[in-house]
Amino acid sequence: DECCCSCDNTTISIAIFEIYGGRIQDLLNKRNRLKVLEDGRGEVVISGLEEFEASTPEDFLALIEAGQNNRTTHATEANDESSRSHSICQVLFRDSTSRRLKAKL
Repeated sequence: DECCCSCDNTTISIAIFEIYGGRIQDLLNKRNRLKVLEDGRGEVVISGLEEFEASTPEDFLALIEAGQNNRTTHATEANDESSRSHSICQVLFRDSTSRRLKAKL
């Protein structure tokens, strides 16, 4: 059986941000503040969010772990270290030559 989808000529990148207390922060780029905007097509865009390329499965997992480690946490009655934010991880598939977005999860 032939697959109709190929990852040839494709780069995979990751971007991770958190929403906490009304703020949006880039968890892979020094917790830089981000802005949520709407583009001309009515789609939500996270302005300033940096993507990091994951060339290997190990790179992919290391980036996810780094983002997780940068999340905002505080002690609660139930847990010593409870996440107090919502974290979003974007996985982006781009054409290696044109950098055109093929897919985003």
